[in-house]
Amino acid sequence: MTAFAKTRHRGLRLIEGSGQQAVRRRAPLHCPPAPRLTASELAANMAEIFALSLLRHQPLAALRDPHGTTDVDGRTRFALSELLCELRNLPWWDGAAQTEAEASGPWQSHPHQRWAQRCNVDGQLTLRTLFSAGLSLRGETAAVSALWDTDHVAATPDPTTARPSDAAPMSEWATWCARASGAGLRWPDAPPSEPVTTLDDMTARLYPMAPARPFHNAALAALSRGAALDAGLQVPGSPWDGARVMALMAQAEALARRVALCQAMQSDRLPRPVVTAARMTVWLAHEERAPQTDAALYRAAAEELAQLAPNLLAWVSRSNRAHRGAGRFDTTLFLPLSSDTDHVRLPEDLAVHGVVAGALATVLKAVFDTSRRTQFQTVGAAAPSMALGEEVDRLVANICLARCVSGAYHPAENDSDIRLGQAVALHALRDVLERENRSAGLSFTDFDGRLVDVRSHPRHLGRGTAEIRLDHSPVAWPQDAASPAAHLTAVV
Repeated sequence: MTAFAKTRHRGLRLIEGSGQQAVRRRAPLHCPPAPRLTASELAANMAEIFALSLLRHQPLAALRDPHGTTDVDGRTRFALSELLCELRNLPWWDGAAQTEAEASGPWQSHPHQRWAQRCNVDGQLTLRTLFSAGLSLRGETAAVSALWDTDHVAATPDPTTARPSDAAPMSEWATWCARASGAGLRWPDAPPSEPVTTLDDMTARLYPMAPARPFHNAALAALSRGAALDAGLQVPGSPWDGARVMALMAQAEALARRVALCQAMQSDRLPRPVVTAARMTVWLAHEERAPQTDAALYRAAAEELAQLAPNLLAWVSRSNRAHRGAGRFDTTLFLPLSSDTDHVRLPEDLAVHGVVAGALATVLKAVFDTSRRTQFQTVGAAAPSMALGEEVDRLVANICLARCVSGAYHPAENDSDIRLGQAVALHALRDVLERENRSAGLSFTDFDGRLVDVRSHPRHLGRGTAEIRLDHSPVAWPQDAASPAAHLTAVV
């Protein structure tokens, strides 16, 4: 005989799945490990920084001529072609030093990718690729982005300003931009910005600049001039407008800052180039006083530079003697001191600029129509027309070059930072598209010149699902953690 009893227990129970995905955020991004450099790559990185430091006062237009000469100390001159030969003498550039494969995905910086982005189709380092800062750029690379050339300060920023809600109107977002980064619309009668004509000018402008300001200025200018959003976002009933773009930029910037600061505190972070250059001076003089755990790697890099790029080191030494006076070492590889008496330049000042630049540049390229036929003017009828996507990439390259010229960051760190920023932006974009739970799509060209295509699809319950393709092939999302299949909901 079967007995029945009433209970409060329900017969059906919803197991956590897509029905509750709307209130759950994806796992937070994690910091990738710092780039691991071999002695050959470290030597190539330091040689690139030494070369940029020697050219920092040259007009950018002069850096395109291989026969152009640079004065070192009033008595010594070298041609850019000679400087390029010194760099090419290093084994890193012959392609054999980076054949080792690293276990990294398509979105991360790895040795072969870092080498390939600084070489032409024949695998050779050129002046054009040297100043591309590891990005796939169109046109001249030793040039200032029109977005940075027209960048301006509209207000005194207050970093503690709270951001508006996602549903706030565009007027509130414009006010927030002014308070958060100093960005704002530029009026036709506004005085021109201080021109950037040299690599040293880039560095002087970068240090006091709020990391997001040129990107906020670019977004506000594009929206005010009626620049179209990506065609895949312009579907009937789409919520995408200027306010939505600014909200996505704010989210991406906040994520990028957190990840960048976390990365700056990692114990395996590379020593700063200014420190490495000073250590190389001591190592080449054989006057190190105490053993160091990383001495073998850095000593090998210093010896490689001394043996294979002796003229480069001689030019740096003579430049130091001309500007610092005679020293006790025959080879002095100290990087230039700051010439700005109003601002003490510290590497920490630029800790977030690379990741934020990579993130906000990716957002701009993703949400706006960046096809080559689409151009807009920043302000005034006389302002030059520009292709937004190309100028955004050039702006990122300018920021990377300035970080290297300052002696604060290695080229390998720039490569890693901007691609980490790209991953942050894609993470934020995916979250927004899936929360909207509607059909949408967009495409853009990434920093490596590859086509990125994103498509989102609605679902009946909870969040939608978004997929990403790289050069038309499906790939995993950057830093995507393994999780239960989002399209399954179990009822038991």
